Amino acid sequence: MLKRWITIILMCLVGVPTAVYWVGGLIVGPYEGDDGILGMMRVIYTDALTGHISAVVLLASPLLLIGIWIIVGRLKNLS
Repeated sequence: MLKRWITIILMCLVGVPTAVYWVGGLIVGPYEGDDGILGMMRVIYTDALTGHISAVVLLASPLLLIGIWIIVGRLKNLS
């Protein structure tokens, strides 16, 4: 169980910003800020820590998707 939570947290903190950087580079072009991916991660983490809801939702998106998946599964079992 602990290993699963560590994996989810790593997905949230490392996987999501990496995916955003990579997909964003493919769709809109390279990141224009300083220090490439590390600079973008710093901006995302700073925004999340200062309460910007978009950054918090972005970082929590794997956890939110898992929660939605569990809720839908339980609702299916009820009917």
